[in-house]
Amino acid sequence: MTEPATASTQYGDLKGTICIDGHNGLSIDDLLQKADVPKGYRPIGIRISGSSKNRGEKPSVRAKVLCVDTDQTGFTSDGIRSFGKEHGELHTFEFDAEIDLDMIVSLIKRYSIVLLSKLTRGIDVKIQPIQD
Repeated sequence: MTEPATASTQYGDLKGTICIDGHNGLSIDDLLQKADVPKGYRPIGIRISGSSKNRGEKPSVRAKVLCVDTDQTGFTSDGIRSFGKEHGELHTFEFDAEIDLDMIVSLIKRYSIVLLSKLTRGIDVKIQPIQD
């Protein structure tokens, strides 16, 4: 069964978006040095999840590499994009990766994370700067 490529947790207390710039153009390939991706699959994303039992405890981290089957989509970036646009979606397969938070953080140059409370669900929230 497929599911949307969106982040989720058990309760979803906060939801949002994330955007990252890497040093010299971070790519998915930079995150996959220790991933075990078989031939015939091309990485197009990553899913990182974790949990901790107690507040203040460093969470465990699990990483999965999201890959397309190149027999279906082709291997090139243009081919994968064309396939996705033509079919309206891309189906990915998950493979385990040995990635920790310290490694990910070391590749980040700039980041922005926006998290919103559950009470905003279904509402288009806009951020307006305070005028002095």
